[in-house]
Amino acid sequence: MIEIVVLAFVFVIALVVNKGVSGIKNKEVKAVYLIFIGFLIQLLIFNEKFSNSLFSSATPIFYVVSLFVLLTFLLLNLHYKGILVASVGFSLNLLVILGNKGFMPQDLSKLELVGAHAKIALLRQYGTFYNATIMSEKTHLNFLGDNITAQFLNPFVGVYSIGDIIILLGLCVFIFEFFKKPVSSKLS
Repeated sequence: MIEIVVLAFVFVIALVVNKGVSGIKNKEVKAVYLIFIGFLIQLLIFNEKFSNSLFSSATPIFYVVSLFVLLTFLLLNLHYKGILVASVGFSLNLLVILGNKGFMPQDLSKLELVGAHAKIALLRQYGTFYNATIMSEKTHLNFLGDNITAQFLNPFVGVYSIGDIIILLGLCVFIFEFFKKPVSSKLS
């Protein structure tokens, strides 16, 4: 939730600073459809109906496929500094997810701090929930897992990874970069 608020705020500030959207002229973002494909896959697999289906055991596979689709979008757009920064965060998340067979380790004590009781109950009952697994000595690269929170921002905050934070910073940079008007070369 807080990510959406931050991005919306940055979007408005970028519009004001750049006096509108005219800065986006002649700027190309390649293969935007890959964002929709990647998130569509996640939308299809991260729901109760799918998790109760015969295909639920394939959730980590579908999730990793969706991440590689999104990574492809990022790689095609590395000419933007913000996308480059976001790609670093995305790669950190991908690394920890691959290291844990398609799941992101979640620190239960941090989930408790933000009041995610339903998620904690499901993780304790099943061991995994959608793309999450309980962070423990059995999970790998825990320092890259979801273990960062800002409890004082409740109820607007969740538990994040360092990769999530870097992705958010990269997206903020990208928004400003994308709306920035080209410097005119007029001589006075």
